[in-house]
Amino acid sequence: MLARRIVAKHVTKTTVLAMLGTTLVLSFLQVLFTYLGELGSLKPEYTAWHAFLYVLWGAPRYLYEILPVAALIGSVLGLGALASNSELIVMRAAGISLWRIVGWVMRSALLLIVLSFALSEWVIPYTNEKAQSIKTQRSVAALGEVKGYWSREGQRFVYIDYANAQGQLRNIQTLNFDQNYRLESFMTAAQGQFEQQGQWTLQQTQQVDVLPEGNAVKREQAQQSLALALQPKYVQMVTVDPEDLSPSQLISFMRYMKEYSQVPKTYELAFWQKVTSPFALITLVLIACSFIFGPLRQQSMGFRLVIALFTGLGFFYLQDFLGYASLVYAPSPAWFVFFPVLLLFIAGSYLLYRAR
Repeated sequence: MLARRIVAKHVTKTTVLAMLGTTLVLSFLQVLFTYLGELGSLKPEYTAWHAFLYVLWGAPRYLYEILPVAALIGSVLGLGALASNSELIVMRAAGISLWRIVGWVMRSALLLIVLSFALSEWVIPYTNEKAQSIKTQRSVAALGEVKGYWSREGQRFVYIDYANAQGQLRNIQTLNFDQNYRLESFMTAAQGQFEQQGQWTLQQTQQVDVLPEGNAVKREQAQQSLALALQPKYVQMVTVDPEDLSPSQLISFMRYMKEYSQVPKTYELAFWQKVTSPFALITLVLIACSFIFGPLRQQSMGFRLVIALFTGLGFFYLQDFLGYASLVYAPSPAWFVFFPVLLLFIAGSYLLYRAR
């Protein structure tokens, strides 16, 4: 029992170090090539130093995107090193099953899964805002501004000419309809301020009530309270690309949109891509194990790495293609995003089953 624990620790340590080393190398290359690409966009107000800061703040996103590929290549390197030293043969001869060894490698991948979740939930939303503020030469607060925003809340349609994440509105218009979509009232306000959950205070309001007889009554008030589902945090989310939002932000925003209107598919796609990310990482590690124990066990390390690289790139190109195709051809992107993961998982499991 003690010997098996030592072997498990050795396999886990070897594969973890290989995955982390691959992650560092790929991250450095991604940052370097991105910076070289940014040098072609230099302007008098956007210098090489600004480009460096932009790439530096964007590094967590690059790291998040390459983690699955790093897990794939790291697994091939780690298991390949064990195979080159005949350690895997000794383990199998000692009665250790193939699936147990695969389980130890999967345990190594859990570290990257935890890192991936931490980056997407707490780090990337903040660092991407900083990166965009440097790129556009605008403050983070100025990024959270919306101009020309329409929203539907039940039978009420709201147009806001300007809104920001600090809860300030300008030039607000609301149209209220009854169940038969007959116009009941029309209101305009010069500006507004967020007070508390769902409550806004509008200044300089003018409201026109349309009576059933067809007459209209106009009222003017210096200040008026209005209940709106819109909140400052949602104003900021509208200005950010869905891929840059954290999973919790996507869930909150989609619940808001589902309650008062229709959820845009781009947000659903971003959410399901983040949900499938851990499964994609595990699946790519499974494929890496099948390369070592399966049909590529007699091949050289260089050949394995080339096949692993093409497999990882092909997987992500297929997932991206199907994800964006789902925006047009499917009611929900979930099936299209999960399909490549399921396909690769079945292929890896089959290859390992044949090799056991």
